[in-house]
Amino acid sequence: MGFAFFDLDDTLVDTASALRSWALDFMREHRLGDGSDAAAAELAARREHAVSSWVEFAENLHGWYGIATDPRELYERIIVDYPARFTLDPAVAEGLTRLRADGWQLGIVTNGAARMQHAKIERVGLHAYVDMVLASESAGFDKPDVRIFEIAAGKLGVELGPGGWMVGDMFDKDITGGIAAGLRTIWLPHGVPQPADGPRPEHTAESVLEAIALIAASE
Repeated sequence: MGFAFFDLDDTLVDTASALRSWALDFMREHRLGDGSDAAAAELAARREHAVSSWVEFAENLHGWYGIATDPRELYERIIVDYPARFTLDPAVAEGLTRLRADGWQLGIVTNGAARMQHAKIERVGLHAYVDMVLASESAGFDKPDVRIFEIAAGKLGVELGPGGWMVGDMFDKDITGGIAAGLRTIWLPHGVPQPADGPRPEHTAESVLEAIALIAASE
């Protein structure tokens, strides 16, 4: 039987909702802005687009909002408070369980800091449903670099090729990288249009549950 790699954020778990929830409470705790959803959305957008990591985000909070707390202390708080916002859809857990019961080997291949990504995974209990987890910080390479997929395949004990799948929401990372690694791919666009040029995923899916069903039905 084959194998499948899944992205973590906004693939197996709803990261956008978790980030908004955390940002709203953070703004209120520190009495930043007017405490509105719009103010929280601005903070979340800064994390998503203005910096490349949570460490850098914490370091910028003083300049953005005048927060005097030491950035290292802020980061330690974030790494506890933010992952606590994550949940795992029971239907996703059931789908992963069915795939493994059918003989599929499953892994999570995620960009990001190992400590933060593992905190999310541990929070929702995903370790119980997959055979391997690899964060890019641990690998030394980010998706779409083929080398992260090579390392993941080695950890799973499989060979890259059309017997494997990559499922994710980031076209330029999950899909481009998966195709370059010789994997079949399923893209979760979340309303984002497909690039006009470049590679094409084998499937697009409205949700990870649909992606799981496609893998289960594949040969």
